Amino acid sequence: MRNHEEIIKRLFKILCRYKEQPVALMEFLLKEMTGKYYPDRYSMYHQGDTVREAFYVSDGYVACLGFDEFDDKQVISIIGKDSIIAGKSFTAQEPSAYEWVCLPGAYVMRVSYVSMKEVYEKFPDAEELARLVMADISDKELERLKLLKRDAETVVYTFYVNHREFLDNPGMMADKELCTYLLISESTLRNVRQKLFKEGKL
Repeated sequence: MRNHEEIIKRLFKILCRYKEQPVALMEFLLKEMTGKYYPDRYSMYHQGDTVREAFYVSDGYVACLGFDEFDDKQVISIIGKDSIIAGKSFTAQEPSAYEWVCLPGAYVMRVSYVSMKEVYEKFPDAEELARLVMADISDKELERLKLLKRDAETVVYTFYVNHREFLDNPGMMADKELCTYLLISESTLRNVRQKLFKEGKL
């Protein structure tokens, strides 16, 4: 098990960048948060489950998977290190429309819904903090969607530059899934990646 105190101190610094928080909040999180390493892919919550915890990705990646009316799977989001996850299913305590998956090598910290309710009761600024965090996550996702309008080479290059682990560990996510995230065909992904390798760009 990793040093959770160091991880939560890092999380606390991130929270304070949005809005300064009392040290008592960090002490509360030290008592309430748990963590786990996932050497292999693992589904934390399936579609239809109610998500009972908020997450902090200490290392690695968590993927959010969506499904269409034909039950075809799409990677909606890939969430990396030092990210906070608290979606609608968690905040509203209702069944999730998505599946939440730890990718190989992820280390994820968790805090329960009950504990978060206690946070909001004990720390008056925490709800505003949560809104700021969620607004930042939304803005980052909009920036990512803007990138997908670019040509395939730019999309693939930018993804691998920002997510080098997916090149170094091809087992992180199959091309069949990754192309649904980048909104290009599987053959385009492979051809563009090979071209970037040949040109020495990756």
